[in-house]
Amino acid sequence: MTHHSYVGSGPYCYANSFAMVMGPEAPSTAVLEFATCSPFGMQVIGKELVFFDPFGWDPTQAFDDMLTAAGWTSKLTIGKDADDALACLQRELRQGPVFAGPLEMGYLGYQPGNKGPMGADHYVVVLGIDGDGLRLRLHDPHGFPYASIPVPEFLRAWRTDSLGYGTSYTMRSEFRRVRVFTEEEVIRRSLLNARRWLGMEAVEAGGMPPGSCGNASAADRLADIIQTNFHPGVRNPLVYFAVRVGARRLADGATCLGRIGYADAAGVMARQAQLVGGLQYPLVAGDTAGAVKILRELGPTYDDLKTALG
Repeated sequence: MTHHSYVGSGPYCYANSFAMVMGPEAPSTAVLEFATCSPFGMQVIGKELVFFDPFGWDPTQAFDDMLTAAGWTSKLTIGKDADDALACLQRELRQGPVFAGPLEMGYLGYQPGNKGPMGADHYVVVLGIDGDGLRLRLHDPHGFPYASIPVPEFLRAWRTDSLGYGTSYTMRSEFRRVRVFTEEEVIRRSLLNARRWLGMEAVEAGGMPPGSCGNASAADRLADIIQTNFHPGVRNPLVYFAVRVGARRLADGATCLGRIGYADAAGVMARQAQLVGGLQYPLVAGDTAGAVKILRELGPTYDDLKTALG
């Protein structure tokens, strides 16, 4: 099946946010996402938390590597508490927009239906704080440009207690391009880290929750879960987030690999994109057999990708 690049909406919050703060010199969001190495694997964290990204990976581990590959630097600031975070944010905003996150999306009250924590991480670009200090203005890449939110509500969302990763009150500012690379060079510069993540070598397995697994084992684990105990706590994160972002990352990854002449690896990743994207309907419709069949086909592709990358 021929690979076709995807253009459209999707949960690309940190890639979109980085593109906004980096400005007109930013690489495309597809290249930024590729440089985080997010397409290179699959993981089950603990017993049943499933993501189509590498074993042990989370976004915050990848940001510095992505920026280095792209030739950029930024200033990382972590507030000590809510008051300190607000003071730091006000200071950094004097230099320009600020990349903020992870946030708890469920506390962002301008998004319809949000009523409290739901364990959904998010990233935004803070633009400023109104003169009275009561409201904060931001670009939310989930479809809310120039949104406003009361400062106390934003500070509540900026805590990571419900997310399972990240540090509360984390922000990045003062983005600077220190070396100029073409997008193809950025892609190539990311391959060493990509191989490490795909090979499950970037983190110690002992640092993961008991029962965690990656790649083919993760695909088999999810197939078993679907057959035995596919409850809403597993299903909903998959159909609302993990499948959508996983397929998008893989589609972009296949396009990136093709751009630098890695035709075999691009073909494998395109196949992965088609398989992961193809999970959406059977998972929503309750077609257990269809979903399991796809996952059994997906599992061996991770070793195929390792071979193709060399």
